[in-house]
Amino acid sequence: MSLRRLAEILRRRADGAVLSLDERRAIEALGDTAALPAALRYAELLAEGKALEGSARTSVSASVRRLTQQRIDAVRRWEKRHSRHLAEARETGAIQAWLSILVVREIAGESFDRALTAVLSQRGLRADALSLPIVNLWEWLDSAGGEQGRAITPLPRQVRHLIDMNDAAFLRIVIADAKQSQPNVDLEHPAVVERWAAAAVKVETQLRAARDQAANARRGRLPKGQHGSAVQRLRVAVDAHAMISARSLMADLLLKDLRLQIVRTYWQEPFQRYRLARQKEAAEAICRAEPMLATEVSRAVAEHRVTCRHHSARNPCLGCGPEVAALVRERMSSSRSTGVRARLAPAVAANVPSEEAQAEQRSPCSVSPDSFTCAPTGGGLVGVTEVRYDDTTGRFGFAWLTAYGEWGTGDGQAVNVHDAWLQAVCSSVLELGGGMARTQVICRDARAASVVNHVLKVRLIAEELGFPVIERTRELLAHLMRCRGRASAAANDCPERHRGVAGAAQLADLALTAHQAGGPEVLAAAAEQISEAIRGLAQATDMPSRENDGGARWLTGGESDAGDVGWQSPVRRAQVSGGWTALPVGLRAEPSAMRRLRLVINHPVRQSPTKTTESEVLLRHIGDRWELHGVVWPKKLLPGTLITFRWRVYQHLITASTELLPHPHRVDDVTYQHRYDIGAVTRDGAPGVGEDGEGLDLSDSAWVMRTLRTLGHLSADGSAILAEEALVSNCLELGMPRSRVDRVHPAVERMLTKRQLGRVAGSVDANGQPSHPPRPGETRAKLLRYVPRVERLVPPPQESPKHVGGGEQVVGGFVRRLPAGRQASDEQIELHQEAVRAKRVVNRPLPDGYTFVRPHRRNR
Repeated sequence: MSLRRLAEILRRRADGAVLSLDERRAIEALGDTAALPAALRYAELLAEGKALEGSARTSVSASVRRLTQQRIDAVRRWEKRHSRHLAEARETGAIQAWLSILVVREIAGESFDRALTAVLSQRGLRADALSLPIVNLWEWLDSAGGEQGRAITPLPRQVRHLIDMNDAAFLRIVIADAKQSQPNVDLEHPAVVERWAAAAVKVETQLRAARDQAANARRGRLPKGQHGSAVQRLRVAVDAHAMISARSLMADLLLKDLRLQIVRTYWQEPFQRYRLARQKEAAEAICRAEPMLATEVSRAVAEHRVTCRHHSARNPCLGCGPEVAALVRERMSSSRSTGVRARLAPAVAANVPSEEAQAEQRSPCSVSPDSFTCAPTGGGLVGVTEVRYDDTTGRFGFAWLTAYGEWGTGDGQAVNVHDAWLQAVCSSVLELGGGMARTQVICRDARAASVVNHVLKVRLIAEELGFPVIERTRELLAHLMRCRGRASAAANDCPERHRGVAGAAQLADLALTAHQAGGPEVLAAAAEQISEAIRGLAQATDMPSRENDGGARWLTGGESDAGDVGWQSPVRRAQVSGGWTALPVGLRAEPSAMRRLRLVINHPVRQSPTKTTESEVLLRHIGDRWELHGVVWPKKLLPGTLITFRWRVYQHLITASTELLPHPHRVDDVTYQHRYDIGAVTRDGAPGVGEDGEGLDLSDSAWVMRTLRTLGHLSADGSAILAEEALVSNCLELGMPRSRVDRVHPAVERMLTKRQLGRVAGSVDANGQPSHPPRPGETRAKLLRYVPRVERLVPPPQESPKHVGGGEQVVGGFVRRLPAGRQASDEQIELHQEAVRAKRVVNRPLPDGYTFVRPHRRNR
């Protein structure tokens, strides 16, 4: 049964119609397939389209609600079955890895990975052929198990054609699939479904926009005779969007089916035996090169199986690899076979014997040891994390520290040192940013950082992460996936112990023993001492304050005795992009840092309901200032808009609001509907603001304007002045290429001619600070001055007809609609522009299909 036919049956059922026996059987037969949710989605969106056409809203909305609920229930049933099958597939894996292989892999590290890659390469397989795939699913399934894999039926010619298409051609196929009467069944083939699912999301966005555009045109004023064609265009757009949305849902469900098939193949005995055999070959290659390693591993494994309390047939000590590996390292380090250890790649644990040798081989750090860290940071919240792991008990303690003295600690259980690092990094990200603000955590374990970044990128936790982990680690990774786009981890193996690493390491040592008597008190005292030292370091090194934080001021009355505070702040461009804002300096109350608060912003819109945005924000203490991170600003909020905040410090709710101007203002080329700070508009409206100066593609005039508005001395009226002789050096400071130096002054002259800038007489003090008018005792200088052009957009009052003697009346100029297909003449367009300049008509362009009627007299 076709998707359209099934959707029609489902729509009639939602409307209360009695279905025939064949129709009920058809629905039952498709109940476990992806076709049923897709058909419900198609019927649901078609019903929504009826509402856009202006059909009976009550009956349509009721039908939409029923179809929506039925679609949600169908998807939930499908996903419940899928989850059950997935769990059953994972439980079938009976082949376990050998402990000796795990020990060799733990000790050899990257050497084992290279050996395994070489083994797979000899068989024509990729390096990730033995792991569950994230992408290229069909390619993995087609070659699963190498020569032991099952035979795959050759692909049909049409399917092969879809695979070989370029992206643009494939998108056209997906668009055609949404618009034609019969779906393209070749897109549902497992070899194509991964690409189809990704393309369908893009096409759905395009067709949704086309539907909304057609709906807006349908609601607008239409020329006579155009109503029928507008409705027809809307119906076509609604059908195309409904079909692509349904097909996108189907593609998503089919993709999950493909992943289930892969998991089943992965955990089946043939593939697990093949996987174990290839790992054994890699371990044997390592042992052939290192005979001493092979001897010590065999001896340690045999001893461990005798003494391990957990060893059994069902539990072959798979979590004991790091413990046995530590014993092997210890024995090898006590022997004279130093050559073996020099060629191996030990883990990052603090007790690795060759750590000092590794540090000597690294290049020296060029950053001062007194600095917080030498690792490059990507902005947002940055923390350094350290771990102390006890391989005898599996306990670990960790601590994170920021450059402003914020800190946190924790402890837990782990099966190896990498597992401990991974838990610590996840916990640090969640505690530091809470998923609300951009957060970066710097650690010393490259494998843990790699897992974190990979999970955040693909939003999927693989069955194997490269080392054993406990269930708690997977839970933390699941929480971390919600921070995608706002969190990252970086590995830094600098041999120098910078202040951040040293402080976090000291706290991690104490966190490991915090469970002992008196441990929490000792940890808290040391944390306060280290935090104070780090804050002093930030002040001593003159750490620059956050750019564009300025303008926040307390409202009249400041802070009350009850803790009520109010302040006003212009929102800056960096704050909009970064999702944060700052309180004014001088908050008397001392709220606890890292608090989570609720921020509600009311943003009135002219002739529309007030828009409200809510967000959970994080309160941070940065130097002498408090900041809110994780702010969700209203859409299309212009930089420089004034926002008023109200907060009772000891409560969890902050309210904020913008205020409409009586009439809109046009500042240069930007129209402001809300009250604004003209100084912030001058700064944030400069060309290229918020972008790095290096490689910035600006014209000569834009470089001049950017420099003057960004670095010029700012006045209360938003004007900015700069000494003309200092213009070139300041342009270079902002990143202008030196090849443009000779073009700066000609650009200034052109801008003076166009009155974009002014040249005024002023003075410069001993520090280079300009003044206008000139001040006595200062050096006279020519200054360039930028003044924002501010225009109040006040519509002119409606002119009533003026009666003139003799039975005549004067009629003011006005805009009139022309017959269909006619356009205004050039003369009428010029007359309209003159009327705008004279403020006789509203300042807006003359629409197509309209003309301007000049003032005239007419008889009564």
